Amino acid sequence: MVGPDENGPTAANAAPARRGSSIDRVASAQTALMEVAEFTGDLIGLCDDQGRLEYLNPAGQQLVGIDSADIFPVRLTDYLVPEQQHLIDEVVVPIARETGVWEGEMQLANARTGDVVDVQRSTYARRDDSGNVTGFVTVMRDITRQKAQERRLRRQVATFETLIASNPFGVYLVDSDFRLRVASKGAEKVFANIVPLIGRDFAEVIRLLWPEPFATEFIGHFRQTLETGLPYAAPDTTERRADIPTTESYDWRIERVLLPDDTHGVVCYFYDLTEREQWTRLLAEREEQLRILTDDLERRVRARTSSLNQANDRLASEVERREAIQSAYLQSQKLEALGQLTSGIAHDFNNVLGAVIGGFTIIENRATDPRIQQIVAMGLSAAKRGASLVRQLLAFARLEDVVPQVVDMAAALNEISDLIQHGGRGRMTVTFDCDDDGWPVLADPAQLQSALLNLAHNASDAMDGKGHLTIRVCNAPASTTGHPPELDGRDAVRIDVVDDGPGIDGATLQRITEPFFTTKAPGRGTGLGLAMVKRFIEQSGGALRIESMVGEGSTFSLFLPRASIEGEAAAVGEDRTELEQSARPFETVLLVDDDEELCGILAAGLSDGGFDVLTAPDGPAALQLLKTRSVDILVTDVDMPGMSGVELVRDVRAIRHDKACLLMTGHGKDSDAPGEEVLHKPFDALQLQARIRHMLVERERQAIEAERIARLALRLRSTCATTLFEHWLAVRETRSIPLFDRFDLASCTEPHRIVVAEVDLGKVPIDFTFTLIGDSLRERYGKTAAGLELLVSGNDTPAAREAAYRRCALTARPSYEFARIDLGNGLVESFERLLLPFSSDGMTVDRIVGAVIIDQLPAGDEE
Repeated sequence: MVGPDENGPTAANAAPARRGSSIDRVASAQTALMEVAEFTGDLIGLCDDQGRLEYLNPAGQQLVGIDSADIFPVRLTDYLVPEQQHLIDEVVVPIARETGVWEGEMQLANARTGDVVDVQRSTYARRDDSGNVTGFVTVMRDITRQKAQERRLRRQVATFETLIASNPFGVYLVDSDFRLRVASKGAEKVFANIVPLIGRDFAEVIRLLWPEPFATEFIGHFRQTLETGLPYAAPDTTERRADIPTTESYDWRIERVLLPDDTHGVVCYFYDLTEREQWTRLLAEREEQLRILTDDLERRVRARTSSLNQANDRLASEVERREAIQSAYLQSQKLEALGQLTSGIAHDFNNVLGAVIGGFTIIENRATDPRIQQIVAMGLSAAKRGASLVRQLLAFARLEDVVPQVVDMAAALNEISDLIQHGGRGRMTVTFDCDDDGWPVLADPAQLQSALLNLAHNASDAMDGKGHLTIRVCNAPASTTGHPPELDGRDAVRIDVVDDGPGIDGATLQRITEPFFTTKAPGRGTGLGLAMVKRFIEQSGGALRIESMVGEGSTFSLFLPRASIEGEAAAVGEDRTELEQSARPFETVLLVDDDEELCGILAAGLSDGGFDVLTAPDGPAALQLLKTRSVDILVTDVDMPGMSGVELVRDVRAIRHDKACLLMTGHGKDSDAPGEEVLHKPFDALQLQARIRHMLVERERQAIEAERIARLALRLRSTCATTLFEHWLAVRETRSIPLFDRFDLASCTEPHRIVVAEVDLGKVPIDFTFTLIGDSLRERYGKTAAGLELLVSGNDTPAAREAAYRRCALTARPSYEFARIDLGNGLVESFERLLLPFSSDGMTVDRIVGAVIIDQLPAGDEE
């Protein structure tokens, strides 16, 4: 044994000191564990061997919805959902006693909120030195959000696969493991002999269908697209099958897609061309037969020509009619050719004009020299006249839809006055006479100007360029004598085109507006001008009148509906104010156009307007850019090589269905993308900025409205109000105001608390007539629907009630109140009222459906 040391205890008397130190460390560790339990986010509870709680940490108290004072004597089992409580004694405790631990998932019912919480539970048995169970330790982790995400992902995957499987066209999907994941109904014919199909290695499937080397090439394209993301569009493919003795033809393309589980796959779209090629061959055979028959017929016609020339004079009129039809047919062919030519050049010409207008606009915004400003103004005017000419050509060729607008007649005449003055043949003089207080009209401006030019040129031809032409514009109130009945009692604007030519005889006047009827010499007219004028007037809801006498000239009177500009001007002012107030710096625009010059000019104009602009020359480049950059709006040209703008928008919608997209087009017709915003070329930078601002403001407005609706849903307390609100949302869909004929009283859990009121917004004050009162409300107040004074609580005065209903009717938004009133006799009355707007036409509120819930409870029990 070592002797004592003057600097410390000996080894013998140091042993008790080390044991005391170990005990202190154990106590310190237990204290540290308790501190961890106090601050951890998981539930930690200690129970005795009978399952009674001895300790529950703060996170556990919050999870089950109790306070620390309410823990004892409580079993943690009490907070399980009822259908799982029996598992503690039957499963959890026996397994923990036997193996030391039980682990699994369960559901808790929060005592305070009633919410059901998914948890991952671990229960450990505590034992003494003899191995006897002295209690249990339970640890629970909240996995509610994780479970919800798992369920949502499963639903998304199922929906995605169902959409493909139910597609009637040829579509199938190969997943990231290169297995065939789903095939559409339209693809069943191709894969009919492959069993089993779904989940099978795709390379194996292809080699069963097609021979080498085509199968290997086919598989290689799929692997390249899956690895690189580059789409592949195959040329028309004709190949003999490997599994059946037949040759088939297909048009197919593949693209990489992002699947709901965040992996990539390859989707193939194909179209069976086999039947088409068979019909093509058959059609060629039939055309050859028809050619032979035609040659034979022509020979017969030539053989019969001499005898037909000697036919009876009674056939002369028939011959003349046939010649007229032939001439009309030739004229229609000319018109069709003009339409094809116009359609072909419209896009490129509008791109050129767009670049010119955009460039001039940028110079106008940046230049300060008045001389440059004057030159820019002249250039802009010329470019816009060119754009107007394209629109008139498209309208004449009937490739542009009639778009009624508010038109200032004086301004419209001023734009074409030079064309009328200089377009007449010879020395014709022209006088314009417009009322100073003339009303605007509602018509397509390009069609209107085209009609006036047509009438002016006809007058010039009739006068042989030597007379006088007057174009007079005046107001035509509905009360005027002889007002055209076609206008149905509406105010109009009258436009008279008057010439002092030779006039028109009665027989010609009867047929003058017939298509292809003309009195002009061959080669000088198509016979379509007045027919198109008449068609334009009818489409505009107006009337055409023609007065003429031989030797006294002619008057063509156009009556067009009057347009009210006050409301439109106010709306424009509001939109402009809204756009200015909502403008935020550096909103990001992705601009896609294959025309490099136009794209650069548009980008510069947007940058001057405070936008952060990204550009791409085509659709694939834009999609690649969207993978790395966040943009507020996509602006793309429609007509681009390879991937069109419509296809680009569809691909973007597949990834982000709510992304703002604006299509630009230089053709007369809108794109084949229903529901998408379209801006027609040419346009200037301010028009493009205004459209983009408007779209971004509208998206923010919709987002705010959705957030407001979501907050209201969280405030509702009663089941009656909640189910009524859910029904309102379901029938509302995407409308602002749901249709009343879709309201179903049976969808409400407590119809005896429901009221329905008819609303008349035309009366002052607004009139409310109750057509339905729930039974419990009628019994409570003893009132009938007629003259109802629905005093639903102690402080709900008629004025307060009327304000709630008026607010719902005028704003077309839900109105909600909740209150508790102390009745002074030991009772508390709770009052909840939800008012929801409905409409018969989807535009104006004319019905209100409400849930009125009134309950009386002893004071202190109102929760």
